[in-house]
Amino acid sequence: MSTLAERSLIGQKEFPAVSIILSTQPQFPKTKLDREYMNSLLAKAEVQLLAQYSKQKSESLMDKLHHAVNTIKLNELSKGLAIYVSFNIEKVIHLPFAVTEKVIVDNSFEIRDLLMAAKLNQNYLVVILSQNMVKTFFGYGSHLMPVKFDGMPDNVGDVSNEHSFPGWDYYDAHAFEEKNIHNYLRFIDDVIEKETRGSNDPVLIMGDTKLIGYLKHHSRNIKRIIGFVEGNYEHAGYTEIQTRIKPFFNVFENKGQDAAVDLLQEAVGANTFSAGITEVWRSAAEAKGRLLLVEKDYKQSARFGDDSYTILIDEEIENSRSKIADAVDDVIEMVLLNHGDVVFVENDKLIPFNRIALVNRY
Repeated sequence: MSTLAERSLIGQKEFPAVSIILSTQPQFPKTKLDREYMNSLLAKAEVQLLAQYSKQKSESLMDKLHHAVNTIKLNELSKGLAIYVSFNIEKVIHLPFAVTEKVIVDNSFEIRDLLMAAKLNQNYLVVILSQNMVKTFFGYGSHLMPVKFDGMPDNVGDVSNEHSFPGWDYYDAHAFEEKNIHNYLRFIDDVIEKETRGSNDPVLIMGDTKLIGYLKHHSRNIKRIIGFVEGNYEHAGYTEIQTRIKPFFNVFENKGQDAAVDLLQEAVGANTFSAGITEVWRSAAEAKGRLLLVEKDYKQSARFGDDSYTILIDEEIENSRSKIADAVDDVIEMVLLNHGDVVFVENDKLIPFNRIALVNRY
């Protein structure tokens, strides 16, 4: 699913629509360089505007661009920025990963990086366990935010076994401890189930080997738990947590890509697919697209042919009045607007399909 920011930009036809995408350097003292570099990108946008539009219209849009850039707080930068400006829209969106730099003036916004942010940096829950404490974090991409859940025990001491209190004649210290640990984990598992009910957000469990061993065999949330990280993380900082959980998301992402490629192979057998940007464009324009697969860095300029269903890739693109800056981005928008979905795959994974393929509805 796309975020609110994406949905407000997908399919927006603006004349002109300026998209500036860049990686940033959030560490001091290099923030000044980012401001200077962003101004150089604005200059590139101005050149493109003046080449296509009147001086008055270009200057008016440049004023909005400068205003958007001047609102950016350099001490709050993430790893990437997406700046979108037209006469009706002015948005600055922080991206949690580095991006390929782009300065594009077109009749729609370049939204691929936003979609990749949503696809590759989904919400998730991290639970850190020991007998001494429970810590929970909501995550998005590389960002972690501590969160408190009602009913979550603070430690194993919060849970008592009503049948084996010290002082009773048949008191068994080991049985007392084991029963309390099991109750402790049952309460934790109940809270996780309640808080994740209705969502598909994955869960990662970090902590004591013994506690994790119990959860592996008894948790009711086992289908949504994508990984267990054993060890003592009572005092772990954000960087260590992120480092430990990253391999699980790489596997999770690869499984999603492999499932999409398997679906594509089924479509090949049924001859309900399109391959290559020109064929995919026509199918997407005809609203056939069910699932678009595209390599992460694939970009292709093109020009319109005799109608809006046909695009051409030839030596006339650069001087054409009907030039499309990035036909791949426009295909993504068409598929999404017609209730299809998109999966970004690793570069070279779609070589037999010329880097882009569409699973069609028929």
